[in-house]
Amino acid sequence: MVDIQTQQSTADGTSLPSIVKVGALSALGGLTYGGVSGILRASPHPVIHSISHSIHWAAFGSSFWWLRTNILHMHFQDNATPKQRAYTSAIAGGISGGVVTRVMGGKLIPGAVVFSMVGFLGQSSYNAIERWRQENEGRPSKSILQRMADSRWIPLRSLSDEEFRNILNEKLLAIEAEISILDEKIQELERERVSQSSNSRTSQSS
Repeated sequence: MVDIQTQQSTADGTSLPSIVKVGALSALGGLTYGGVSGILRASPHPVIHSISHSIHWAAFGSSFWWLRTNILHMHFQDNATPKQRAYTSAIAGGISGGVVTRVMGGKLIPGAVVFSMVGFLGQSSYNAIERWRQENEGRPSKSILQRMADSRWIPLRSLSDEEFRNILNEKLLAIEAEISILDEKIQELERERVSQSSNSRTSQSS
């Protein structure tokens, strides 16, 4: 049963619709990038610039996905670790990126190095996100403010209702103590005023 599921998963990954889907998404990204970069660089032919990048990215995406999927299937039997997947993506990216760049008129080595790094960093980022998702799976979701309060990088702390009540009680006690001190000072000033008034009357009568 497991072998059947593995074969089916591999067939789905290497099937023509899957490769075409990845190629189409890559072409859309290349078209967007080519259009933006063509405008920023003030290219005399922005449309041709966009189409060129779209073809380049589509060829890279399709060949990269096909090569990566076959390496994972034939070498790791679709049971690779996250680190092995990152290395496989780097190899597939380097080979497909170098060849496609050379066919498009660029240099082989720079293309292989750049796309190898893209494959490795992309797969590593996906692995990190997937690991974070698995670690937090089943935990109750928290709001953004709650996550900020729980972060050790932000000098804020989330308080429970009991802690909040205790802090309020401490503040109230401090305010009551200050009011008591002020009352004593007022009474002392009143006594001094009465004493001075009495002394003033005594001096006037004498």
